[in-house]
Amino acid sequence: MAVLKKEFISRMAEKGGITKKAAKQGVELFIETLMDCMSEDEKVMIKGFGRFEMKIYKERICSSNSPIGGGNCIVPEHKKMRFYASELIGDRIEEMRREE
Repeated sequence: MAVLKKEFISRMAEKGGITKKAAKQGVELFIETLMDCMSEDEKVMIKGFGRFEMKIYKERICSSNSPIGGGNCIVPEHKKMRFYASELIGDRIEEMRREE
């Protein structure tokens, strides 16, 4: 099941004992700041959580077996934002699962 932004904000407000409005501002500020850093090709490292960075994917030829188009197509060079989780977060999630 996916947790949508609205649900995430509600959980954050409840867990932090803050208003939903304050939680929404915090989430939106985090996203906006992250996007600013990514647009400048900066890495964002959050100790104990992970790092965000832009990764360049080189141009490649993609073969398609689609009955509509068939044949090959070229996927141009492009960038994607990647998240690399820290080992600490993986360990903590595993502990939380065992406690349930």
